[in-house]
Amino acid sequence: MTRNPQVFPEGLYIHLPFCAAICTYCDFASEIYAAARATRYLNALEKEFAARISELGLGTERYAPRTIFLGGGTPSALNIAELTCFFDLLEKYVETREAAEFTIEANPGSTEPAKLDFLRARGVNRISFGVQSFQPHLLKLLGRVHGAEQGAQAVALAREAGFDNVSIDLMHGLPTQSLADLKSDLEQALALKTEHISAYGLIYESGTPLKNAVEKKQIERLSPEEEGLHYRTVMETLERGGLPQYEISNYARAGLEAQHNLIYWRNEAYMGMGVSAASFSNWTRSTNHYEMDAYINAAAKTGHAIAESEQLDAEARARESLVLELRLRRGVDAAEFKSRWGLDITTLPALEKFMKQNLIEYAGGRYRIKQEAQTVADGILSDFV
Repeated sequence: MTRNPQVFPEGLYIHLPFCAAICTYCDFASEIYAAARATRYLNALEKEFAARISELGLGTERYAPRTIFLGGGTPSALNIAELTCFFDLLEKYVETREAAEFTIEANPGSTEPAKLDFLRARGVNRISFGVQSFQPHLLKLLGRVHGAEQGAQAVALAREAGFDNVSIDLMHGLPTQSLADLKSDLEQALALKTEHISAYGLIYESGTPLKNAVEKKQIERLSPEEEGLHYRTVMETLERGGLPQYEISNYARAGLEAQHNLIYWRNEAYMGMGVSAASFSNWTRSTNHYEMDAYINAAAKTGHAIAESEQLDAEARARESLVLELRLRRGVDAAEFKSRWGLDITTLPALEKFMKQNLIEYAGGRYRIKQEAQTVADGILSDFV
Protein backbone atom coordinates (compact mmCIF):
# COMPACT_ATOMS: atom_id res chain seq x y z
CA MET A 1 0.00 0.00 0.00
CA THR A 2 1.38 3.42 -1.01
CA ARG A 3 1.19 5.82 1.92
CA ASN A 4 1.41 9.59 1.62
CA PRO A 5 3.74 10.70 4.44
CA GLN A 6 1.87 14.00 4.70
CA VAL A 7 -1.37 12.12 5.44
CA PHE A 8 -0.59 8.69 6.89
CA PRO A 9 1.20 8.76 10.28
CA GLU A 10 4.58 7.14 9.71
CA GLY A 11 5.70 8.17 13.20
CA LEU A 12 4.17 6.93 16.46
CA TYR A 13 4.78 8.78 19.73
CA ILE A 14 3.62 7.34 23.07
CA HIS A 15 3.74 9.41 26.25
CA LEU A 16 4.58 7.55 29.46
CA PRO A 17 4.33 10.29 32.09
CA PHE A 18 5.81 8.80 35.26
CA CYS A 19 8.96 10.06 36.95
CA ALA A 20 10.85 9.37 40.17
CA ALA A 21 10.87 13.16 40.76
CA ILE A 22 9.75 16.24 38.84
CA CYS A 23 12.64 18.36 37.55
CA THR A 24 12.73 22.05 38.43
CA TYR A 25 12.57 23.16 34.76
CA CYS A 26 9.94 20.69 33.53
CA ASP A 27 6.45 21.66 32.35
CA PHE A 28 5.71 18.39 30.54
CA ALA A 29 2.69 16.30 31.50
CA SER A 30 4.33 14.17 34.16
CA GLU A 31 3.77 13.00 37.72
CA ILE A 32 5.53 11.03 40.43
CA TYR A 33 5.36 7.30 39.77
CA ALA A 34 2.76 5.30 41.69
CA ALA A 35 1.90 1.70 40.84
CA ALA A 36 -1.88 2.17 40.99
CA ARG A 37 -1.73 5.22 38.72
CA ALA A 38 0.48 3.39 36.25
CA THR A 39 -2.07 0.55 36.04
CA ARG A 40 -4.96 2.99 35.44
CA TYR A 41 -2.92 4.80 32.82
CA LEU A 42 -1.97 1.67 30.89
CA ASN A 43 -5.62 0.57 30.84
CA ALA A 44 -6.67 3.94 29.42
CA LEU A 45 -3.82 3.83 26.91
CA GLU A 46 -5.03 0.47 25.59
CA LYS A 47 -8.50 1.93 25.04
CA GLU A 48 -6.95 4.77 23.05
CA PHE A 49 -4.88 2.36 20.96
CA ALA A 50 -7.95 0.31 20.08
CA ALA A 51 -9.95 3.35 19.02
CA ARG A 52 -7.26 5.35 17.21
CA ILE A 53 -5.67 2.53 15.24
CA SER A 54 -9.02 1.18 14.07
CA GLU A 55 -9.52 4.56 12.38
CA LEU A 56 -6.48 4.01 10.16
CA GLY A 57 -8.49 1.55 8.07
CA LEU A 58 -5.87 -1.19 8.08
CA GLY A 59 -8.34 -4.04 8.36
CA THR A 60 -6.70 -7.05 10.00
CA GLU A 61 -3.19 -5.61 9.57
CA ARG A 62 -1.33 -4.15 12.50
CA TYR A 63 -0.15 -0.56 12.28
CA ALA A 64 3.46 -0.51 11.06
CA PRO A 65 4.93 2.98 11.56
CA ARG A 66 8.38 3.82 10.29
CA THR A 67 9.45 5.15 13.70
CA ILE A 68 8.28 4.67 17.29
CA PHE A 69 9.24 6.96 20.17
CA LEU A 70 8.48 6.31 23.84
CA GLY A 71 8.77 9.62 25.69
CA GLY A 72 7.66 11.17 28.93
CA GLY A 73 8.02 11.61 31.74
CA THR A 74 10.52 8.84 32.12
CA PRO A 75 9.41 5.62 30.41
CA SER A 76 12.19 3.74 32.20
CA ALA A 77 10.52 4.62 35.54
CA LEU A 78 8.12 1.71 34.94
CA ASN A 79 9.22 -1.62 36.38
CA ILE A 80 9.66 -4.69 34.20
CA ALA A 81 6.20 -6.07 35.01
CA GLU A 82 4.61 -2.77 33.95
CA LEU A 83 6.82 -2.53 30.88
CA THR A 84 5.73 -6.06 29.97
CA CYS A 85 2.07 -5.00 30.16
CA PHE A 86 2.82 -1.96 28.06
CA PHE A 87 4.73 -3.85 25.35
CA ASP A 88 2.06 -6.54 25.23
CA LEU A 89 -0.62 -3.95 24.49
CA LEU A 90 1.65 -2.13 22.04
CA GLU A 91 2.41 -5.28 20.09
CA LYS A 92 -1.30 -6.14 19.99
CA TYR A 93 -1.86 -3.16 17.72
CA VAL A 94 1.55 -2.20 16.32
CA GLU A 95 4.08 -4.09 14.21
CA THR A 96 7.04 -2.91 16.26
CA ARG A 97 9.65 -5.14 14.60
CA GLU A 98 9.26 -3.36 11.27
CA ALA A 99 10.10 0.07 12.67
CA ALA A 100 13.37 1.39 11.29
CA GLU A 101 13.89 3.30 14.53
CA PHE A 102 12.37 2.44 17.92
CA THR A 103 13.50 4.87 20.63
CA ILE A 104 12.93 5.02 24.37
CA GLU A 105 13.85 7.90 26.66
CA ALA A 106 15.52 6.85 29.89
CA ASN A 107 16.86 8.39 33.06
CA PRO A 108 20.37 7.25 34.04
CA GLY A 109 19.04 6.79 37.59
CA SER A 110 16.50 4.16 36.52
CA THR A 111 18.79 2.28 34.16
CA GLU A 112 19.59 -1.31 35.09
CA PRO A 113 20.88 -4.27 33.05
CA ALA A 114 17.71 -6.37 33.33
CA LYS A 115 15.55 -3.50 32.06
CA LEU A 116 17.91 -2.78 29.18
CA ASP A 117 17.99 -6.46 28.19
CA PHE A 118 14.20 -6.51 28.26
CA LEU A 119 13.94 -3.44 26.01
CA ARG A 120 16.34 -4.87 23.46
CA ALA A 121 14.46 -8.17 23.46
CA ARG A 122 11.21 -6.31 22.71
CA GLY A 123 12.67 -4.53 19.69
CA VAL A 124 13.83 -1.15 21.03
CA ASN A 125 16.92 -0.26 18.97
CA ARG A 126 17.70 3.28 20.13
CA ILE A 127 17.92 4.78 23.62
CA SER A 128 18.11 8.42 24.67
CA PHE A 129 19.43 9.22 28.14
CA GLY A 130 18.47 12.45 29.88
CA VAL A 131 21.94 13.18 31.24
CA GLN A 132 21.61 17.02 31.14
CA SER A 133 24.95 17.57 32.93
CA PHE A 134 27.85 15.80 34.58
CA GLN A 135 28.22 18.53 37.21
CA PRO A 136 26.78 17.67 40.66
CA HIS A 137 25.75 21.26 41.44
CA LEU A 138 23.86 21.56 38.13
CA LEU A 139 22.11 18.22 38.57
CA LYS A 140 20.96 19.44 41.98
CA LEU A 141 19.77 22.74 40.49
CA LEU A 142 17.75 20.87 37.86
CA GLY A 143 16.23 18.45 40.36
CA ARG A 144 17.70 15.41 38.63
CA VAL A 145 17.66 12.17 40.61
CA HIS A 146 20.80 10.65 39.11
CA GLY A 147 24.37 11.31 40.12
CA ALA A 148 27.19 12.82 38.10
CA GLU A 149 28.74 9.44 37.25
CA GLN A 150 25.52 7.66 36.34
CA GLY A 151 25.28 9.21 32.89
CA ALA A 152 28.45 7.49 31.74
CA GLN A 153 27.47 4.30 33.57
CA ALA A 154 24.10 4.21 31.81
CA VAL A 155 25.73 4.52 28.38
CA ALA A 156 28.14 1.70 29.25
CA LEU A 157 25.25 -0.52 30.38
CA ALA A 158 23.36 0.21 27.17
CA ARG A 159 26.37 -0.83 25.11
CA GLU A 160 26.62 -4.07 27.08
CA ALA A 161 22.94 -4.73 26.38
CA GLY A 162 23.56 -4.37 22.65
CA PHE A 163 22.40 -0.83 21.92
CA ASP A 164 24.46 0.54 19.04
CA ASN A 165 22.44 3.74 18.66
CA VAL A 166 22.65 5.83 21.83
CA SER A 167 21.80 9.49 22.36
CA ILE A 168 22.23 11.74 25.36
CA ASP A 169 20.61 15.05 26.26
CA LEU A 170 22.65 17.95 27.60
CA MET A 171 21.54 21.41 28.74
CA HIS A 172 23.31 24.74 28.43
CA GLY A 173 22.63 28.32 29.45
CA LEU A 174 21.81 27.24 33.00
CA PRO A 175 21.96 29.57 36.00
CA THR A 176 25.33 29.15 37.78
CA GLN A 177 26.66 27.15 34.80
CA SER A 178 30.10 28.48 33.99
CA LEU A 179 31.74 28.16 30.59
CA ALA A 180 34.19 25.75 32.23
CA ASP A 181 31.23 23.64 33.44
CA LEU A 182 29.85 23.50 29.93
CA LYS A 183 33.19 22.62 28.33
CA SER A 184 33.67 19.84 30.87
CA ASP A 185 30.20 18.47 30.10
CA LEU A 186 30.90 18.52 26.37
CA GLU A 187 34.27 16.79 26.80
CA GLN A 188 32.73 14.07 28.95
CA ALA A 189 29.85 13.63 26.50
CA LEU A 190 32.20 13.26 23.53
CA ALA A 191 34.30 10.73 25.46
CA LEU A 192 31.24 8.45 25.59
CA LYS A 193 31.25 8.26 21.77
CA THR A 194 27.48 8.22 21.47
CA GLU A 195 25.89 8.40 18.05
CA HIS A 196 23.78 11.45 18.85
CA ILE A 197 23.64 14.38 21.27
CA SER A 198 20.73 16.74 21.84
CA ALA A 199 21.91 19.98 23.46
CA TYR A 200 19.12 22.25 24.64
CA GLY A 201 19.25 25.79 25.91
CA LEU A 202 17.24 26.19 29.09
CA ILE A 203 13.72 27.56 28.60
CA TYR A 204 12.19 29.13 31.69
CA GLU A 205 8.67 27.72 31.53
CA SER A 206 5.92 29.47 33.48
CA GLY A 207 5.01 27.83 36.76
CA THR A 208 8.18 25.78 37.08
CA PRO A 209 10.27 26.00 40.27
CA LEU A 210 13.27 27.27 38.31
CA LYS A 211 11.28 30.09 36.69
CA ASN A 212 9.79 30.98 40.07
CA ALA A 213 13.24 31.10 41.67
CA VAL A 214 14.44 33.52 38.99
CA GLU A 215 11.37 35.73 39.41
CA LYS A 216 11.92 35.85 43.17
CA LYS A 217 15.59 36.72 42.53
CA GLN A 218 16.70 33.63 44.44
CA ILE A 219 18.83 32.73 41.45
CA GLU A 220 20.09 34.76 38.50
CA ARG A 221 19.85 33.60 34.91
CA LEU A 222 22.76 34.06 32.56
CA SER A 223 22.84 37.17 30.40
CA PRO A 224 21.78 36.86 26.73
CA GLU A 225 25.45 37.26 25.79
CA GLU A 226 26.47 34.38 28.06
CA GLU A 227 23.65 32.20 26.75
CA GLY A 228 24.75 32.95 23.20
CA LEU A 229 28.35 32.05 24.04
CA HIS A 230 27.18 28.75 25.52
CA TYR A 231 25.27 27.93 22.35
CA ARG A 232 28.21 28.73 20.09
CA THR A 233 30.52 26.69 22.31
CA VAL A 234 28.21 23.69 22.01
CA MET A 235 28.09 23.96 18.20
CA GLU A 236 31.82 24.37 17.75
CA THR A 237 32.85 21.70 20.27
CA LEU A 238 30.48 18.98 19.08
CA GLU A 239 31.27 19.59 15.42
CA ARG A 240 34.98 19.33 16.15
CA GLY A 241 34.22 16.13 18.04
CA GLY A 242 32.66 14.43 15.02
CA LEU A 243 29.00 15.22 15.70
CA PRO A 244 27.93 17.78 13.09
CA GLN A 245 24.83 19.84 13.75
CA TYR A 246 21.79 18.81 11.71
CA GLU A 247 19.10 20.74 13.61
CA ILE A 248 19.21 23.77 15.88
CA SER A 249 19.66 21.64 19.02
CA ASN A 250 20.74 18.28 17.61
CA TYR A 251 24.02 16.72 16.54
CA ALA A 252 24.72 13.29 15.11
CA ARG A 253 27.22 11.08 13.36
CA ALA A 254 26.52 10.75 9.64
CA GLY A 255 23.39 8.71 8.97
CA LEU A 256 22.40 8.53 12.63
CA GLU A 257 20.14 11.55 12.88
CA ALA A 258 16.93 10.98 14.87
CA GLN A 259 14.56 9.66 12.21
CA HIS A 260 11.48 10.16 14.36
CA ASN A 261 12.24 13.83 14.96
CA LEU A 262 12.93 14.32 11.25
CA ILE A 263 9.29 13.38 10.66
CA TYR A 264 8.33 16.35 12.86
CA TRP A 265 10.76 18.72 11.17
CA ARG A 266 9.56 17.76 7.70
CA ASN A 267 5.97 18.24 8.93
CA GLU A 268 5.03 14.71 7.97
CA ALA A 269 2.14 12.93 9.63
CA TYR A 270 2.48 11.29 13.04
CA MET A 271 0.23 9.83 15.71
CA GLY A 272 0.56 10.66 19.40
CA MET A 273 -0.87 8.45 22.14
CA GLY A 274 -1.21 9.21 25.83
CA VAL A 275 -1.67 12.26 28.02
CA SER A 276 -0.75 15.56 26.29
CA ALA A 277 0.40 13.75 23.12
CA ALA A 278 0.06 15.62 19.83
CA SER A 279 -0.90 14.16 16.45
CA PHE A 280 -0.80 15.47 12.90
CA SER A 281 -2.57 13.53 10.16
CA ASN A 282 -5.00 14.23 7.35
CA TRP A 283 -3.91 17.87 7.66
CA THR A 284 -5.36 18.06 11.17
CA ARG A 285 -3.34 18.87 14.28
CA SER A 286 -4.73 17.61 17.58
CA THR A 287 -3.57 17.41 21.19
CA ASN A 288 -4.74 15.10 23.95
CA HIS A 289 -5.79 16.31 27.39
CA TYR A 290 -2.82 17.67 29.32
CA GLU A 291 -4.19 16.84 32.77
CA MET A 292 -3.82 13.19 33.75
CA ASP A 293 -7.27 12.50 35.18
CA ALA A 294 -8.95 14.22 32.24
CA TYR A 295 -6.98 12.01 29.85
CA ILE A 296 -7.66 8.78 31.76
CA ASN A 297 -11.39 9.49 32.09
CA ALA A 298 -11.84 10.43 28.44
CA ALA A 299 -9.79 7.55 27.04
CA ALA A 300 -11.44 5.01 29.35
CA LYS A 301 -14.91 6.07 28.18
CA THR A 302 -14.52 6.35 24.41
CA GLY A 303 -10.91 5.64 23.52
CA HIS A 304 -10.57 9.28 22.46
CA ALA A 305 -8.88 11.92 24.61
CA ILE A 306 -8.41 14.82 22.19
CA ALA A 307 -8.76 18.19 23.90
CA GLU A 308 -7.93 20.47 20.96
CA SER A 309 -8.06 20.01 17.20
CA GLU A 310 -7.31 22.31 14.27
CA GLN A 311 -7.65 21.74 10.54
CA LEU A 312 -4.84 23.57 8.76
CA ASP A 313 -5.47 25.25 5.42
CA ALA A 314 -2.92 25.08 2.61
CA GLU A 315 -1.12 28.31 3.48
CA ALA A 316 -0.93 27.49 7.20
CA ARG A 317 0.52 24.06 6.38
CA ALA A 318 3.09 25.57 4.07
CA ARG A 319 4.25 28.28 6.49
CA GLU A 320 4.41 25.88 9.41
CA SER A 321 6.40 23.45 7.29
CA LEU A 322 8.83 26.19 6.28
CA VAL A 323 9.46 27.16 9.91
CA LEU A 324 10.09 23.52 10.84
CA GLU A 325 12.39 22.78 7.90
CA LEU A 326 14.44 25.93 8.43
CA ARG A 327 15.40 24.46 11.81
CA LEU A 328 17.38 21.87 9.87
CA ARG A 329 20.99 22.64 9.03
CA ARG A 330 20.48 21.42 5.48
CA GLY A 331 17.87 24.12 4.94
CA VAL A 332 15.12 24.21 2.33
CA ASP A 333 15.18 23.50 -1.41
CA ALA A 334 12.74 26.05 -2.86
CA ALA A 335 11.66 23.91 -5.83
CA GLU A 336 11.13 20.79 -3.75
CA PHE A 337 9.27 22.79 -1.13
CA LYS A 338 6.96 24.34 -3.73
CA SER A 339 6.26 20.87 -5.15
CA ARG A 340 5.27 19.55 -1.72
CA TRP A 341 3.48 22.54 -0.28
CA GLY A 342 2.54 24.85 -3.16
CA LEU A 343 4.40 27.85 -1.75
CA ASP A 344 7.19 29.66 -3.59
CA ILE A 345 9.37 30.74 -0.67
CA THR A 346 11.48 32.99 -2.90
CA THR A 347 8.55 35.44 -2.98
CA LEU A 348 8.38 35.84 0.80
CA PRO A 349 9.42 39.28 2.11
CA ALA A 350 10.87 37.69 5.25
CA LEU A 351 13.30 35.62 3.18
CA GLU A 352 14.49 38.69 1.27
CA LYS A 353 14.87 40.64 4.53
CA PHE A 354 17.00 38.02 6.24
CA MET A 355 19.10 37.45 3.14
CA LYS A 356 19.92 41.17 3.08
CA GLN A 357 20.72 41.07 6.80
CA ASN A 358 23.11 38.16 6.12
CA LEU A 359 21.17 35.90 8.55
CA ILE A 360 19.96 33.45 5.88
CA GLU A 361 22.21 32.16 3.12
CA TYR A 362 21.71 30.35 -0.17
CA ALA A 363 24.14 27.46 -0.41
CA GLY A 364 24.14 24.24 -2.38
CA GLY A 365 20.73 25.00 -3.84
CA ARG A 366 19.12 25.45 -0.41
CA TYR A 367 18.15 28.36 1.81
CA ARG A 368 19.27 28.02 5.41
CA ILE A 369 19.84 30.03 8.54
CA LYS A 370 23.54 30.84 8.77
CA GLN A 371 25.24 28.95 11.52
CA GLU A 372 26.45 32.10 13.26
CA ALA A 373 22.82 33.36 13.26
CA GLN A 374 21.40 30.30 15.01
CA THR A 375 21.50 32.06 18.39
CA VAL A 376 18.66 34.29 17.11
CA ALA A 377 16.88 31.56 15.12
CA ASP A 378 13.63 31.84 17.05
CA GLY A 379 13.32 35.49 16.10
CA ILE A 380 14.03 34.71 12.47
CA LEU A 381 11.54 31.85 12.29
CA SER A 382 8.75 33.88 13.90
CA ASP A 383 8.73 36.18 10.87
CA PHE A 384 7.72 33.33 8.56
CA VAL A 385 4.56 32.35 10.42
